Amino acid sequence: MKRAYITGRGLVTPLGIGQVSNIAGLRSGVSGICTIPEFVEHNLESHVGGKVKELPDVSMYDRKQLRFCQPNALFAFEAVAEALAEAQIAREDIPNLRIALIGGVAGSYFSMIHDMTSGYCRSGRLREVSPLTVPRVMPSSTVANISLQFGFNGESYDVSAACSSGAIAIMQGARLVESGIYDIVVAGGSENLDWVQCLGFTAARALSKSYNDCPEKSSRPFDVDRDGFVLAEGAGFVVIESEESMKRRGVTPKTLISGCASNSNAKDMVVPDAAASEAVMREAVKNAGLAADDIAYINTHGTATKVGDPVEMAAIKSVFGSKVAVNSTKSQTGHMIGATGAVELIFSSLMMEHKFISPTVNLDNPEPEFDWADLVRETRENVDLKHVLSNSFAFGGSNISVVLSDCVN
Repeated sequence: MKRAYITGRGLVTPLGIGQVSNIAGLRSGVSGICTIPEFVEHNLESHVGGKVKELPDVSMYDRKQLRFCQPNALFAFEAVAEALAEAQIAREDIPNLRIALIGGVAGSYFSMIHDMTSGYCRSGRLREVSPLTVPRVMPSSTVANISLQFGFNGESYDVSAACSSGAIAIMQGARLVESGIYDIVVAGGSENLDWVQCLGFTAARALSKSYNDCPEKSSRPFDVDRDGFVLAEGAGFVVIESEESMKRRGVTPKTLISGCASNSNAKDMVVPDAAASEAVMREAVKNAGLAADDIAYINTHGTATKVGDPVEMAAIKSVFGSKVAVNSTKSQTGHMIGATGAVELIFSSLMMEHKFISPTVNLDNPEPEFDWADLVRETRENVDLKHVLSNSFAFGGSNISVVLSDCVN
């Protein structure tokens, strides 16, 4: 079986657009979480979110096709463009290459659906409904728009598995390369920050609402005073490639996707399961041909919920003990739902490449039951990370762990 390497990475997150901004943000421990006016306007309990501060420049894209784009498609364009540039794939060469495209998305353009249906129900007039509605709100809208704008001609589709979507898309891409079906796959995830989606999570009592006056303090995984996660938006995409393709094109890899595993809790729609979390991490490490002691760092799912954090930490303790460094980058970005698994995998690869581990910010008073763990609370520099693991655990019980291995240093 072939091996799957990452040759390109692209990011749009609440920490900024592009790798440089995100590396600087991760290293500095800055928070990308702010007050969201729409949440305040609609009188939601949570006023905070991880917002992309400015839309990427889309002047180079076909304006007619942009009519079909929701905001997360614009995030994805930027992330895909950066990933392709790092992989040294020119846009004009894309139609000549058979490249598969796999996206991850958890939801749709909820507020557009709300506005459309509200307008129609209020007036009874069909003109309240845009003829562009369906292609803008369908879950595969972003992948379709990427394919149209960049000229990808291989298979393209979306994976929807709630918070695991982006990571599972990358796992599927790696499997296509490992099987030899494709030499190159572009994969990742993207998500909008939407007040209607926030309303649903609020009703589920999943979101932080105690830090509306100081939003940068609201996302606090592993802390005694955590009170739920913070919704966010963004995109992360990677170029996955076989060794033969890299040699043919004369490019070097950034990291190796050495092991992946996915499973299902099969017990509860929203409550995570320690046994399933433990099993998926063990299988990913085994799939990588490694031992638990080989893993130097784990980017946890770490959402800052009262239930989720202890379950994940118990599973980590069972598999790795206290020998592995642990953090949650959601403390800085919030939870990007369908995009988060892809973004955090890219974060992990960047930390491996640049030899640092970002802090879990707002960890002022760590939960006493986690006192066994090596929780990273300050930025660690000059860290040798040969093998790292990234977790994504989702509503619906869909779990995935991905092991990345250094193939450069």
